Amino acid sequence: MKRKKEYTHLIKTLTVKKTPDGLYKEPRLWVEGKDLEGFRANISYGFIKKTGSFHPVEGAVIHPYDECLVFAGIDNTNIKYLGAEISIELGEEREVHVFDKPSVLVIPKGLPHGPVTVKKLEKPIVHYHFGLALDYKAQAIGAKDLKSNTTTDSKYSHLIKPLITNLRAILDVQGREVEDGKSVNQMLDESGMGYMTTVFDGVMRTKTSPKEAEMGPGNADELVWLFGKDLEGLDVNFTWGYYSQPGKWHRGGEAHTHPEEEILIFVGLDPDNIEYMGAEVEIAMGENDERHFSNKPFVAICPKGFPHLPVITRWVDKPYSFFVICLSGTHASPWEEK
Repeated sequence: MKRKKEYTHLIKTLTVKKTPDGLYKEPRLWVEGKDLEGFRANISYGFIKKTGSFHPVEGAVIHPYDECLVFAGIDNTNIKYLGAEISIELGEEREVHVFDKPSVLVIPKGLPHGPVTVKKLEKPIVHYHFGLALDYKAQAIGAKDLKSNTTTDSKYSHLIKPLITNLRAILDVQGREVEDGKSVNQMLDESGMGYMTTVFDGVMRTKTSPKEAEMGPGNADELVWLFGKDLEGLDVNFTWGYYSQPGKWHRGGEAHTHPEEEILIFVGLDPDNIEYMGAEVEIAMGENDERHFSNKPFVAICPKGFPHLPVITRWVDKPYSFFVICLSGTHASPWEEK
């Protein structure tokens, strides 16, 4: 008799859902805490394929929680390439900021923001948001209620962050010096999984990682990881990466746990088919190594102290992406076994 799986409720297929009125024009994958077993976040994922404005389409919005807006390219061979020029208005002052590199915008609770405007677009881009609250909530400000003129001041410029792994900045914030015989990478491997030893020029490249990192063939082609220190002290850390090869993700361990909640999000990179992932991924969940797999965009929910992994990419027809959202400014991932 086939054994009933215990953790099916922790694996959620992502589907297109109606977004709040006036927020986005394109279809998006959308989930909130009620869809994620109470995980404290609301999240959307999708593509921007045309120039124009969104979040919101016009006017501005205010959230009663902190939020991050992430912008990335779809070229899986160059994680530093965006392929767009984008502006956003921040604050009651309507301070305009323009960027053309992959970036994360840190939006503190209560800060008026928007619209985001794509001014130039070479090819479609990825845009996802996560708000640190169970439900999406927003106070809309109509365009007629905004100040008549925008500014180009720099009061909010610190909220625009490059989408890179900034090792030296983390070390500086900690007030630490590089120790004899250790690299910055080795000192800052906050995950305990070897990722920080693979960072070169702000990007983790696991395919060319040192042997001691013990990365497997299915791990990321390119990956970035930002922590609370990078995100104005928010109690969150997240990743963004591109994946194109089958195989196990880690050679050095099987299951691991975290002292805080985490979700693992697997998505595609085809801007014309948002519900297509292009690969099949297997993940082990729980103490009994219960295996789950999907070839559609999905989320794996990992409660505090919950064993999970290994992750194995079974097959790949088209490069796909994966990102973690963990509800802590740091990231501890002790292996349970070797």
